Amino acid sequence: MIRQTYRMCAAACAELVWRVPALEPAFVGIGTKAAHAPGIGRFYRSAAHRLSERLRAADARFRAVVVGEQPLVLDVTEFTAGPLYFCGSPYEPITTAQLTGRLRPGQLFVDIGANHGYFTLLAAALVGPSGRVAAFEPNPRVFEQLRTHVRLNGFADRVRLERCALGDQPAAAVPLYVSQVASNSGLSSLTPNAAALSCHDLSETATVPVTVETFDGWIAASRLLDRREAIDLVKIDVEGAESHVIAGMARTLATGRIRALIVETAWQGPAHCRLRDAGFTAQPLDRDGALTNVLFTWSGHARGA
Repeated sequence: MIRQTYRMCAAACAELVWRVPALEPAFVGIGTKAAHAPGIGRFYRSAAHRLSERLRAADARFRAVVVGEQPLVLDVTEFTAGPLYFCGSPYEPITTAQLTGRLRPGQLFVDIGANHGYFTLLAAALVGPSGRVAAFEPNPRVFEQLRTHVRLNGFADRVRLERCALGDQPAAAVPLYVSQVASNSGLSSLTPNAAALSCHDLSETATVPVTVETFDGWIAASRLLDRREAIDLVKIDVEGAESHVIAGMARTLATGRIRALIVETAWQGPAHCRLRDAGFTAQPLDRDGALTNVLFTWSGHARGA
């Protein structure tokens, strides 16, 4: 009975804010202070979750959000911006700080597995009109979210969008297992693990065919490095396929023209070992279960070189 009453009150709070939009700024302001307080914090997060569902259903998802001191327009019903908007909890704060600390106007950032564009947009703001961002997202629906985000933020002049995946071999019509979690499109994967399938985050019956290219092939065709000394930072978040991505960039890595990478991967896993052997030193950043965002910095000394 108590639990049912609690849920009804949270739903009623969300409904009131939804029906009276003028209340939303006050609701959000309270949340950034109270979301993690004992008792009231849990209630607030429950109400915010329900409000987020209403915003998603009504396609009223976009709000002004400040990320690393950069004002952006983001979909606050998604897993990256929602906690920041409603609760003041930044997404992957250490990784976000790495971007804000490393990227400067005029630089080049590559986002592999860009999803709806949280890091793409932050990088685009940081590198400015003279810089460039390349963002790869193979999921057709999420790619359209990414394109919308780029347009709403006025970054079309500096962001190059690529609707394909990267891997170790070019291929057509490769099945991408699409996330079945409404609030987290970032679970989609070319290499689904048994746990994701067993808990129905992914499904054997929910796939879309996507094109796969290699980074080496793409960078040569794009000619981005014809006009720039180096790629300043590459971010890779591809839900288990990162070792394949890195294998497909071996020629570029060997040139030393990638200064740093941030890769979501297992510490001392295959991707980690490939980059270590290619001459990169590793530093752990944000951890999420068995996976860690790892910063790899070019040291200039590949093993066996």
